Amino acid sequence: MSPSRDGPGGRVADDTPQYLDLGNRRLAYATYGDPSGRTVLFCHGTPGSRLLGRLLDAPAAKRGVRLVAPDRPGIGDSEPADRGIDDWPEDVAALLSHLDADEAGVLGFSGGAPFALACHRLDAVESVTLVSGSGPPAIGDVGLAQRTMGALARHTPWLCSPFVRIQRWLLARKPPEAALALVTQEPPQTGALSTDELARLVKADVLAATAGGPAGVVRELGLVSEPWPFDLAAVSVPVTVFQGQRDTNVAPETGVALAEALPDATLRQVDSDHLGTLCVAAPRVLRGPTPV
Repeated sequence: MSPSRDGPGGRVADDTPQYLDLGNRRLAYATYGDPSGRTVLFCHGTPGSRLLGRLLDAPAAKRGVRLVAPDRPGIGDSEPADRGIDDWPEDVAALLSHLDADEAGVLGFSGGAPFALACHRLDAVESVTLVSGSGPPAIGDVGLAQRTMGALARHTPWLCSPFVRIQRWLLARKPPEAALALVTQEPPQTGALSTDELARLVKADVLAATAGGPAGVVRELGLVSEPWPFDLAAVSVPVTVFQGQRDTNVAPETGVALAEALPDATLRQVDSDHLGTLCVAAPRVLRGPTPV
């Protein structure tokens, strides 16, 4: 997806990947918002990629936030690796060090929730915010399609891969509105992107996730649908949970259960759907280390 002028004053939001050499592989990331601002790491959904960070570019710039959006291993332009949720903080620590970020907030959207929470053990992480976040199987409730794909990915990944390829093939040939309909029932008002621009962004985001093949997405579908490798009660930083009351991708009850299971959590219920909650929450999420 090419750069677009959707920032304050016509500033260019650039999705071009930057790369961090991790020795045996490269991690791709993009930065949005204020390049000299306070750092917030964006953990994209599943399927998803760094590109959705553009949705938060304008509010991040307005609030002096440097939003860092990496592609997780095997997703988008990041090279594949057999890495679990509990391995992700190592990549994040290397990325924050590379960017000279001694302190950072972490934002996890949808399937990015467990990856965001796993970062709690990093000294640099001040707080975590979950938006429309998936929960572990014991408390999470997602739609039938997500449950089916998660089960396939866990037990028969060889069978899940063709489904992901077919979905990508179909989505690539449909208008952008078809991709938008997967995450919202009513296109949200972003203040920076038109409905058409938002639809094209969501389509590009989902297609980018499997640009190098389905393996990365299949691996993540399996990871987020099995018991998480850490105890929610052990999360040691403040967490804010934004949950849409009209979310059909992640049941509203999931956000309530997450907030109850985390030792230092604040629940913010929003009258919106899956993607709409991210748009509504963005100004508050990016306001400071502890969203209000």
